[in-house]
Amino acid sequence: MSLIENHFNLHTAPFPQAADPSAVLQHASLKEAIEKLHFSLDRDGIALLSAESGCGKSTALGCLNRALDPTKHLILYSSMASLGPFGLISSLAVKLGLRSRKSKGQAVHDLITHLRGLTRRTVIIIDEAHLLPDSSLEDLRLLTADSFEKKSPFTLILAGQPLLRERMNEPQHCALMQGITVRIGLRPLTEKDLALFIDMHMRTCGAQRSLFDSEAIALLFQHSRGIPRPAQSLALNAMLAAVAANKKTIDPQCVHTALLEQEAP
Repeated sequence: MSLIENHFNLHTAPFPQAADPSAVLQHASLKEAIEKLHFSLDRDGIALLSAESGCGKSTALGCLNRALDPTKHLILYSSMASLGPFGLISSLAVKLGLRSRKSKGQAVHDLITHLRGLTRRTVIIIDEAHLLPDSSLEDLRLLTADSFEKKSPFTLILAGQPLLRERMNEPQHCALMQGITVRIGLRPLTEKDLALFIDMHMRTCGAQRSLFDSEAIALLFQHSRGIPRPAQSLALNAMLAAVAANKKTIDPQCVHTALLEQEAP
């Protein structure tokens, strides 16, 4: 067990990289995002999910993934945003076990034909989509422009930072942008939500009481702006500061110590 677990009598490490689903706070913005993602699936459309780094895009996508019946849905996930020309289509084809093609047109045809033949509904998730080159966005346009007379064989979710919305508004991506069914923006946590978020993580790790006092939470909120990932990082370092000071409750001084250590060269 780590110093933090021993000191606070926790049975698991706090703020792991992959959080337990039971530690996910279903705050208003996250609930709204998940509902809109499901709406896009029901409409066989395209969803644009954007948020600042650390705001919970992966959490929202994880919640969606866990909610979908694997016997009815096939998830194709890609975060390989820096793929070159024709690379995105090829990577999706490889995930489906299709053979490579020299022609992009033939590869798109094979991919669409294969998806139409599946009994499960396909959900294509492109993460870090704000980093996609223009050629890959054009690949996606080709996929989504398969036919005006047939139902789309997949739902597309584009997830990325706010730059994604700006890029989609560029003239060369107008056709793809017009096909978007829902636009989803994840907002940071409120101070009240952050207190619940931190407490849920602590309780999941075995805490029997609130380990952060209200003033410490206020400082965490101030310096993280309610964005979960930096809030977790600062909270973890504040816990280390509490261990060093032999404190059982994380107070503002622990947060200040953590801030000084983060800002040190």
